[in-house]
Amino acid sequence: MRILSVCSYYKPAYVYGGPVPSVASLCEELVRGGAQVTVFTTNANRGAPLDVPLQEPADVDGVTVWYFPLVLNGLSYFYSPSLAEAVSAQVPEFDLVVANTLWGHALIPTATACARFQVPYVVAVHGQLNPWALAKKGLKKSIYLNVLGRRYVNHAAAIHCTDPIEAEAVQRLGFRPPTFVVPFAVHASSYSNIQKHGNLRRQFGIPDHAYVLLFLGRITQIKRPDIAVDTLGAVQSLNREIHLVLVGPDEDELMPRLQAQARSLGCHNKLHFTGLLKKEAVISALAEASLLLMPSEVQENFGMAALEAMAVGVPVLVSGGVPVGRWAQMAGAGRIVACTKDAFQQAALELLSRSEQLRIMGRRGQDLVREHFDVSVVARQMLAQYQAIVTTGRPLPRTGFDFTSNCSTNSSADRPGAI
Repeated sequence: MRILSVCSYYKPAYVYGGPVPSVASLCEELVRGGAQVTVFTTNANRGAPLDVPLQEPADVDGVTVWYFPLVLNGLSYFYSPSLAEAVSAQVPEFDLVVANTLWGHALIPTATACARFQVPYVVAVHGQLNPWALAKKGLKKSIYLNVLGRRYVNHAAAIHCTDPIEAEAVQRLGFRPPTFVVPFAVHASSYSNIQKHGNLRRQFGIPDHAYVLLFLGRITQIKRPDIAVDTLGAVQSLNREIHLVLVGPDEDELMPRLQAQARSLGCHNKLHFTGLLKKEAVISALAEASLLLMPSEVQENFGMAALEAMAVGVPVLVSGGVPVGRWAQMAGAGRIVACTKDAFQQAALELLSRSEQLRIMGRRGQDLVREHFDVSVVARQMLAQYQAIVTTGRPLPRTGFDFTSNCSTNSSADRPGAI
């Protein structure tokens, strides 16, 4: 099968978050499974563009990637006329096209070319139709969706969602194409035997015996790092040393406020910031963590940070806005609580007071990721959906990714939904 994946950005543009490594991993695994995958993308990298060859094929970990230059770099529209020209000219060479963009410029030429040459295409929404995403720059998105976007989405063969919550949100918006659910994925084997080098602890003077709470992601108000700091303050009552490390770019310039908050709680010397880290350093930081905190007040797109934490063997404490947390809790690998200070404090106190239970939860998380979220498993599901669309014009009625019945890492007798 010849697949064209059209993206506004692609690796190594990791600054755009979880979808970047997820899309890349899937493309690479599809190639290993025998598919011919080509990626058309831009050199976007939020600020300085990627230093990559432009308008020529590049082998990026086995995937043929074409990077096209942005015009007016810095605009969220990701406008690239040369990408549009390439899509318009080369779509007939493929059996299926995947549009990994909704608000970006590339959707328009992609959908237009697919309609012209009668090539089926899938729109992968990546959280862009979740309520909080629609509310951000809501007027502009509403106008675009009603004037142009809805038409292009409605002509797709299917809409790819990464979790059932996202599928429900898309269906409520009244789009015509059927949805199918295939989750984001990680290379489970690359996380399972990570060595603890202690770099994070040495950097901040954290003793080996101390617990490390980790907050991983963009430091913005909607992700509620203030709740993580409040939680740090509360767990100081436990009879052991506990630190909080915030890993990610401070996009809302919250560091001074969070430091003042920690100072008022008497734990400012236990709060640390790393800034944006490269992928290897993120994995190394996860290996040093005792518990991941994700108190997001909005509906996240899947929750890649939680998935990566479980892959390493770190239990997760997340809010209801993190979809993968539902399956973490079912598997006994994590907890879901309300996105409030009191709920996170109480849950963290309970979890950190039971060190053996934390270790058990960590092992269950690794089992969960290996069995259901490893890229080899996910790629097989995705390829089956693509083949069904090419053959019948529609996705399969279900993917097999139903954790209400399939998430059986532990028996119901020994799997605690809550501790």
